[in-house]
Amino acid sequence: MRPEGGGGWVTGLWGVWFGLGLLKFGNPVIMEKFVDRPSEWLEWVLSPWPVAYAYVCAGVVLGVTWVRGRGGRWPGPGWLLALPALWFGWQCLSALVTVDGALTRLTLPHFAVCVVSFYAGAVCLGRWTTLRGAWVWVTAALLAVVLYGVDQRFRGLPETREFILQHEATHWRDFPEDERRKWEQAGTLIRTPEGWRAHPKLLEKAQSLRISSTLFYPNTLAAALLLFSPVVLWALGTTNRLTPAARAFSVATVGGGVVACLYWSGSKAGWLVALGLAFLVFWVRPWPARVRAWVLALVLGSGLALFAVRYAGFFERGAPSVAARVDYWRAAWLTAWEHPLLGTGPGTFQRPYEQIKPPEAEMARLAHNDYLQQASDSGWPGALFYTVWVVGLLVRSGRLVWRRPGREVFYIWLGLVAWAVQSVVEFSLYIPALAWPAFGLAGWLLAAVENRSTGAAGRTYSG
Repeated sequence: MRPEGGGGWVTGLWGVWFGLGLLKFGNPVIMEKFVDRPSEWLEWVLSPWPVAYAYVCAGVVLGVTWVRGRGGRWPGPGWLLALPALWFGWQCLSALVTVDGALTRLTLPHFAVCVVSFYAGAVCLGRWTTLRGAWVWVTAALLAVVLYGVDQRFRGLPETREFILQHEATHWRDFPEDERRKWEQAGTLIRTPEGWRAHPKLLEKAQSLRISSTLFYPNTLAAALLLFSPVVLWALGTTNRLTPAARAFSVATVGGGVVACLYWSGSKAGWLVALGLAFLVFWVRPWPARVRAWVLALVLGSGLALFAVRYAGFFERGAPSVAARVDYWRAAWLTAWEHPLLGTGPGTFQRPYEQIKPPEAEMARLAHNDYLQQASDSGWPGALFYTVWVVGLLVRSGRLVWRRPGREVFYIWLGLVAWAVQSVVEFSLYIPALAWPAFGLAGWLLAAVENRSTGAAGRTYSG
């Protein structure tokens, strides 16, 4: 049945929330001290916002969703109901023995929103059988991310590089003192006997043209594109509000922008995950086997060839970011075995890493592997609860959506698979713009596939 009072605006509210996250809440929660409150209108438009504002938005959206969608029932098996609560409960236990209370206080509320978003998506938002009302806003935000990325690639980054190199030549003498202190705290400026110098990593980045758009850094941008673009392109390609020609133009424009920004992000893992998504999309097409084989060969062959050409220099230099991640993972692994039950506390990976890392290694605040960091931060039980929750959810829903490859649920599932896979080499769990939508969508996806498979009645919205 249709929702009373035009309830489709609830899904639109979630779309506004997701879109605002892409534009303003793309930083890790543990780096909150580096995000200043905007003081003038231009900063409100262009700068990220403190995570406190994200919690206000989350409270409004989740509260309205509960009021409008209350009365729903849990759609999945009992073990999926229990795992998020067990995981968060274990985070709370781990917080009691944390080695850094400040980092844990930043992390724990964020994890709470992740869990509440999942339950709200499954029980309340799941009463609507489509989220099409949300995709208008997410599409607008994703388009803004793409446009900002294009501007960054051709204007912003070259200007930033020139700015850094000019100040480096004068040892940053003309740089404001208060800004210099902030850059020193962030580790981007170093005091030397000759004067201030930029950190070598900052100089390296100044020579790079890898874009991050409105997100924290290039790999975070890649994760956002992979999470949202499959369902956004589906929504553009199936809307009845555009003519066929306009739909084709919209899909080509947004899709081309997404591919270009993914390429310019320089994310190796992101590019390979995108090829995996392309493989799944074409594999499920009801085409003749020979046609499907040729299409897959063309897509994967060209994608891998471009990957080889694009990153040849990276591998010639010995794949430095891969070596760095191996250091992070080794540290997380050792920390997990030293603190196997409760870990060192939510969000605290950087504290044991400071003690374990090789002297020449770059400092890292996150393990660049969400699953291993769960073991390091909250012990093996925390890692087990989290991993089984994520993998179990995707496997269970995937078995059902695979039979409906042209539907909305399939493309949401694709984005979630990409998010979960890239989390093996990144820290998407700690970024509100990625984690909150991922868990909210995961909850709704579970409700959508479970209710359809059992024929359960629910609210529908076809806007």
